Amino acid sequence: GAAGTAVGSRIKGHVKRGGSKMTQQHRQVCPVGHTNENRTSKICSCCFAPISLSRATRTKDGETKTMRLNGSVECKNPTCPRRKAGRGSMGRDANAANNILISGASILLS
Repeated sequence: GAAGTAVGSRIKGHVKRGGSKMTQQHRQVCPVGHTNENRTSKICSCCFAPISLSRATRTKDGETKTMRLNGSVECKNPTCPRRKAGRGSMGRDANAANNILISGASILLS
């Protein structure tokens, strides 16, 4: 039958991979843990303090403007070890990936 396929959806006829079916298949060969991605892109992966988008100053025709750098985040915590080491800014996706890694590792190791 059509069970397990995406009949009637946008990906017409392709096998759906996700949820419990994929988890069951992966559990046959390795441990599986689910993690919550909530707020992973909004906290620093080093000190867990709130972060903000990095800002840059641009001068054009004698006028100075401050603009956000959408792909980069910056930790504002003055006691952050990464900031103390001179690496206060980081890519937004890399920071979120590190937070998901920390969350997943704590779930699997607890």
